[in-house]
Order: sequence, then C-alpha cells, then structure tokens
Amino acid sequence: MELCDHLGIENGQEYIYADPENDCYSNLALNSGWNTMIRPATAFRFKDRFSQPGSMKSLFEVLGKWKDAVYIPPKLEQSTNHGGTFIFRDDEVLFAHYDESPGTHYDPNDAVKLAIEAAN
Repeated sequence: MELCDHLGIENGQEYIYADPENDCYSNLALNSGWNTMIRPATAFRFKDRFSQPGSMKSLFEVLGKWKDAVYIPPKLEQSTNHGGTFIFRDDEVLFAHYDESPGTHYDPNDAVKLAIEAAN
C-alpha cells in the first residue's frame, strides 16, 4: 500500500489487486516477456494517444507522480507482464482484451460501457 500512498490513492487496498505470486497473470495467460516490450503496436498506440489534445499534459501529470516511485516486482519475470481487460459474469468470460505490449490497453470508457451493458 506504500505505492497507493505515494500516488495519493485513498483506500487503494479496496480497489487494487496485487498478485505477488503471479496467479492471476498465469491463469489468464496474459502476455509477458522481453520480446513483447518493443512492438509496432506500442508505437502506433502512443502515436494515437499523443495526437489527442491535452494528451501530453496528462502524460506529464502521470509521470510526475511516478518520478519518485520505485516498485520492484517480487519475481524478475513479472517486470514484463502486460495487463488486460476482462468482464466476467460468475465463471463466464463476457469480454477479454489482452494487452499485446506496453500501452496497448483497452479503452477504459468502452470497458465501463460493456460492463454496464452486461449488468443489465
């Protein structure tokens, strides 16, 4: 929770899931590995993101919070883990997006819309 404190996230333990044993990443078969770190998808995603008005300001706000943060994962190979976006209903996967490489995450606004639709 030290990281949550540094980033100013109140009650972060209620919202953030830490996976020190890598169980979630392994079971979901999320992408990882040094070979995934530099892919064309990352460059295109950053180009798209940085061409939006105000995007550089947002980037510097985020980076400003991380400049003094140091996080070392429990296992070295976890440093190349990529995330994903998933919507579940019980054991059923309603939606799955696997981040191919850094920066290729699913749009959070679209994910919320899908989750709301799935809940109705």
